[in-house]
Amino acid sequence: MGTPSIEFDKTLRSKKFMSLLIAALLVTYALPFPLVSGFMESYGRVKEILRLMEKENDAINCHAVFNFDPDFFGGHGMKCDETYYRPNETTVSCCGMQVYRDTYWEYLRASSEMREKLSLMVVFAVWVFLTNLTFGYALVDAAVGLTGDGEKRSIESIKAGLKALPALVAAEILTFVVVLIALVLLAIPIAIFGPFGSFIAGILTTPAFALVVPAYYFTGDVGVVGEIWRVAKTNPGGCFTLGLGLSIVDVFLVLQYEYYMGALTLLLLLFLGAVRYVINSLGALWVYVETIPEEEIEGEI
Repeated sequence: MGTPSIEFDKTLRSKKFMSLLIAALLVTYALPFPLVSGFMESYGRVKEILRLMEKENDAINCHAVFNFDPDFFGGHGMKCDETYYRPNETTVSCCGMQVYRDTYWEYLRASSEMREKLSLMVVFAVWVFLTNLTFGYALVDAAVGLTGDGEKRSIESIKAGLKALPALVAAEILTFVVVLIALVLLAIPIAIFGPFGSFIAGILTTPAFALVVPAYYFTGDVGVVGEIWRVAKTNPGGCFTLGLGLSIVDVFLVLQYEYYMGALTLLLLLFLGAVRYVINSLGALWVYVETIPEEEIEGEI
């Protein structure tokens, strides 16, 4: 059988694919959300206080400079923000900043509450990792099934994903080790470009993890690093596009934790999670089959 031709429109219109996607979102995000909503709220509060502390630090430092010689600096048009400046109030040093003492104590209380709920967030992170691999495999299986006569029921694809989970975890760990070594070697260039360098590093590395599932699906080999490297060399444009899409979605996913909005956070998390699931499964599969040699998939479907 020839190389499967993945059609986005046909796949996204498939009831099986959509039912699997909905199940993935419910299991991955909706089910554990009540357990982690408290941590997300506390984390959002800590980030809010840190943003306030940065503004207070700017205001305090600005006035310290201005008050050193008001006539000189005022004559040169220097102005300081008065909104976050409270003269004659006690300041303390925290996180490399000068902030007001009451803000500092508020920061300590919020940080303490967040640490108390951290264990649930760790469990949630592990849960998301495992369910992403399981349902990612199931979605790839569903998409490939639509290209031939081997379409299976949704529950069978999920069972296939669960069966492949241990091997997928091992493949992800091996890939992580290789990517980590590559990032260590590129640490200096990444640091030079600052946040932009980190974003570019994300674009270059996220396709490696996304390609683990389709690479294992077709090869059945845990050591998929060589296969991923072959795809990256043969189809760099596809890998870059895949990485860009995943990196952009991940940026917005991180923002969900910094700006907690209750039930709205869950809705946004489900929406962004759906986009990421589609890119991570269907997008990665498309990039992979665009470069996979025909003889390697002969008889796989």
